[in-house]
Amino acid sequence: MSTTPARAIRALAAALLALAGLATPARAEDLVLGQHEVAVQTGLTYGTGRTGASTPTPQQRALKFDLYRPLDGGKPMVGRPAVIMAFGGAFHRGTRGASRFEEDGASDSSMADWCQALARAGYVCLAIDYRLMGEDPAPEAMPDPAGLMPRAALDDPVATARIDVIRQRMGLPLLDARSRSQLWNELFAASEDVGKAVAYARAHAAELGLDPERLALGGFSAGASLAINLAYGAGAPVKAVLSLSGSPAGYDLGKTAKAGMPPGLFFIGQSDLPAVQGGTRAVVAMLGKAGVPARAAWVPGFGHFYPMGAVSLGADLTRAPVLGRSLTFLEQTLGH
Repeated sequence: MSTTPARAIRALAAALLALAGLATPARAEDLVLGQHEVAVQTGLTYGTGRTGASTPTPQQRALKFDLYRPLDGGKPMVGRPAVIMAFGGAFHRGTRGASRFEEDGASDSSMADWCQALARAGYVCLAIDYRLMGEDPAPEAMPDPAGLMPRAALDDPVATARIDVIRQRMGLPLLDARSRSQLWNELFAASEDVGKAVAYARAHAAELGLDPERLALGGFSAGASLAINLAYGAGAPVKAVLSLSGSPAGYDLGKTAKAGMPPGLFFIGQSDLPAVQGGTRAVVAMLGKAGVPARAAWVPGFGHFYPMGAVSLGADLTRAPVLGRSLTFLEQTLGH
């Protein structure tokens, strides 16, 4: 039997591989190194917030943050672009430190992980605390109702499904009329806390080593929702938003988003929570309609939790780790 067909097939395959090599040359794996050493200060205070609001004796509690600064020659760098990062936990739990969540065999990266990585890349990073729902918080002043979602939005079981799951895991009863009222207060109290962190960073820029005009907001899950609230609901003076599975929470961005607001990068897991998938699509659409640049990226193979090293797929057909795509976005929006 003739071997000509087999030889032809092999020759065609070799030609196709050669052509592919012209576009994406074969190479050894890339070695990615953090450029800077990092100095960390923990337990700093950026403000206070009211807790026990529904009790006869409400109190003020300190709002804390951890500071990550890149070093050059062993000395903290100054005038650096900066990112404020807020943790997730369905507004009920979570920390600004090294704790992380695991579910269905997957884990997210902690705020300490994120801030270490950002600082190694040359950014000052503030991992912030904020008041949680169990503290019974209340904002100093409610935002203008004209820019908010209807209070009845919290009656939608899809919108609050994850919160009820977390409450069950914490041994708490499902949301009722009283706790939904507390949740409504929580959304704006926690957003107010993030706003205080922005104000503190700008007012203390010199001692923190950051440039107040090159400040981004970021976070995971509930923390990402707070970043969205501040940037596109309250109009905080920031230059970029990094959302890791966040969605709108209280503000109606269809009414508040407007041209000139900061560009955003929005990640969601392939099998993310329904409320996050729907919320992220809504945010991107509303920002686009308002003329605000918004990019979206999928994290294939993951649900709500994914590490910063996971691959992400962009709408522009690019492929990059979540961290790498985030650093590219920050460099384009904040400079470096």
